[in-house]
Amino acid sequence: MTQIRAKQILNDQEVNNFIEKECKLLTSKQLAKVLNVSDGALRKQRSNARSIFPYAKINGRIFYPTDAIVKAIHNNLVGA
Repeated sequence: MTQIRAKQILNDQEVNNFIEKECKLLTSKQLAKVLNVSDGALRKQRSNARSIFPYAKINGRIFYPTDAIVKAIHNNLVGA
């Protein structure tokens, strides 16, 4: 699998500008806050390949696309 390193494409400032203005991404800490869980819980799920949320690792940082978060939640609803 080919990996693309963000530093080769965008510098850190450009990555931050893209995140803030161009797309809707959450960091692991932001998603943890939204879900009311610890960042460590999300990290453990990723390391055990058990995360229901798709994520991207860019320049060593983890990002979750908000549209994929919503889709994952809907796909994992449990009927009453």
